Amino acid sequence: MSFFDNEKFTIYRDAELEAFYDVDLKNRRKIILSHVIVYLFPVLTAILLTRIFSSNELAYGLILFSLILYAIAIVETVSYLFPRSRELYKKYFLFIIFPIGMLVGGGGYFVGEDLFTYALGLDDGFRTTLLPILAGIVGIFALFVISQFGLSQILNASKSLYTRKAEVEADIRFATEVQERILKDVSIDHAGVRAYACSYPASDLGGDFFELSLREDQLFASIGDISGHSFGAGLLMTMTKSALQTHLGYNRDPAEVMAALNTMLNHQSGREMFATMVLLKMDIPERRVTLSNAGHLPVLHIPAGSGEITQRHVKGVGLGIITSARYDNLEFEVRKGDLLIVYSDGLVETRDEHKEVRDFSFFEDLVADSIKNGTKPARELALELMEKVRETDHAREMEDDSSLIVIEMT
Repeated sequence: MSFFDNEKFTIYRDAELEAFYDVDLKNRRKIILSHVIVYLFPVLTAILLTRIFSSNELAYGLILFSLILYAIAIVETVSYLFPRSRELYKKYFLFIIFPIGMLVGGGGYFVGEDLFTYALGLDDGFRTTLLPILAGIVGIFALFVISQFGLSQILNASKSLYTRKAEVEADIRFATEVQERILKDVSIDHAGVRAYACSYPASDLGGDFFELSLREDQLFASIGDISGHSFGAGLLMTMTKSALQTHLGYNRDPAEVMAALNTMLNHQSGREMFATMVLLKMDIPERRVTLSNAGHLPVLHIPAGSGEITQRHVKGVGLGIITSARYDNLEFEVRKGDLLIVYSDGLVETRDEHKEVRDFSFFEDLVADSIKNGTKPARELALELMEKVRETDHAREMEDDSSLIVIEMT
């Protein structure tokens, strides 16, 4: 079998069809249908020739010959697209199909030679009938060979595209796994504060990122949003979060960290990609919050017992837009029972029943409704808000990444 299955010569179709072995049944049927249609051309040619030479019964042999080749070609294609039949086909092909083909081919040669010799002894009228039939048989076989060659070229081109697509999908799956680890839910329960952060990307690779961490007695919370949902946005998101964590290791001033990240993004990304971001630092013993914003949504502050929502915001240009951007800090105090909510625009820009994008107040109403019966633990409130946003969004599918951090003073 190795003689027929090597780099130089093969009678098997693994190289053509192996890229389609794991496709769904619907697409396998499409491949089979394409073979049925293309190989039908030689059969139709045989029928046409038969109608031309219908005065001679031998002409009908041309149809039988073409139908046999047609059946073999379709059976071969169907066999290769299913594992069990493929193995059976390859196992018995040489022992059954190939010898039969050799016998039929050899017998056909001698019969054709006898008929040709016989025709030479007949009058010109019968000779002109018999010879075209023999030529038709050769022609039909040649048409099947040409059809097979054409399909092989199409399948090889499709295989190349399929292989490239599979490589890209593998890269995306790996990047998605990395991103899932980066955006894994974070829960903090420390003396004086409880916090919970989560993120749900709208596609395989999202542009949102968050940071929620404790450094000594300081809590850092941040949400950023890279423009777009491409592979590049996912890569830039990973790089930005990594840079943020690095800077927080030695610089605890939110405005200065923002300025450093802006410089980094201006050097590493094109002007078509930028990021919005909010970063807050909470001194837990002092219950004092320092907030800096780079074109992101305001932080919601709900004082204990009041139910009123205050927007905490300081102006700042998005990261990576201009090199000379300046960032400031906003400071305010919090008390026991206060809530701070940091979020991305995927929770705000949802669609109503008329498919129109809602304004900011709708999300505030959802927050107010969730806390109207009293303050809830940070994790419970975060998951409830996420669920309410999904339930009230009338878009066909999730249009933007959704990230949320809830901080509860205890």
